[in-house]
Amino acid sequence: MTTDQSNMLGVLESFPAQCKEALALPKGIVVSEDIKNIVVCGMGGSAIGGALLKAYMRSSKLPVFLNQDYSLPEFVDESSLVFAVSYSGNTEETLAAYHEAEKRNAKIIAITSGGKLSQICKTVIKIPSNLQPRAALGYLFFPMLGILYNSSLIEVKNQDLNEMLALLKDQASIKAIAEQLARKIENKMPIIYSSELLSPAAYRFKTQINENAKCPAYNNVFPEMNHNEISAFGRAMSRDRFIAILLRDAKDHPRIIKRMDVCRQIMEQRVDVLELPVKGNSLLARLFYTIAVGDFTSYYLALRERVDPTPVETIEWLKKKLG
Repeated sequence: MTTDQSNMLGVLESFPAQCKEALALPKGIVVSEDIKNIVVCGMGGSAIGGALLKAYMRSSKLPVFLNQDYSLPEFVDESSLVFAVSYSGNTEETLAAYHEAEKRNAKIIAITSGGKLSQICKTVIKIPSNLQPRAALGYLFFPMLGILYNSSLIEVKNQDLNEMLALLKDQASIKAIAEQLARKIENKMPIIYSSELLSPAAYRFKTQINENAKCPAYNNVFPEMNHNEISAFGRAMSRDRFIAILLRDAKDHPRIIKRMDVCRQIMEQRVDVLELPVKGNSLLARLFYTIAVGDFTSYYLALRERVDPTPVETIEWLKKKLG
């Protein structure tokens, strides 16, 4: 029997409230020193916030680097702002990067629910516990955004936040789209394509299918895939094994839109192609709307696959073996 024993559905439904609550967490926290770059250290569900921040700040003069490793890039020094993001507070890669950042006198802010990280870092934003890291995206992303706003390092418009929250609250529409996508994806391997700007949402879509539905999925971006992966849509692809999903954003570069149009013609010769029209005017709204659709799609796919969406037993077994 299909079960959702840990109520993942309830967690997904409470996501708009989580985002709103997370916006208030960094109140009063300011980085006053001169900052030349931002580094977000995190893994898995704790890293997606960094990918979103990098996309959101793409037009900023302040570079953002996502660090998913034990060590730090050589440029990190006392002029770097390092966000150490670990939901559990015990992620070994993030802890190793934290210690290295400390040795280099970087400004460090931890975002965590507890663990070792909360004990060793001087500035900590404590977030609620008892969630899967991937289900705490709002808590892991918006504190970073808030701190940068408090420090006058980025501009965040209230109308963009309000638009995002309004789209997320329209869950009846999101669920209907997600159920339809899950029905068409079932028993096939989805490949999710987006522009580079929406790549964090496409990657999140992929990883949510991996963790919630326990199914393989992949993603790639335009225009890069036109220079390699499009060649794979030949005899190796079959309609009964693969399905392509295009995240169609009306605000994408006109040449990206044209490339997707042409590539759909190529892809449809071998596989079915689904399109998800991205809603929203602001980048923040478009990113989080797409994430919400992907999250619910992965949930409904899990039910169709008759697996509990919450447990990630393989990951836990791996961690245990690594000690």
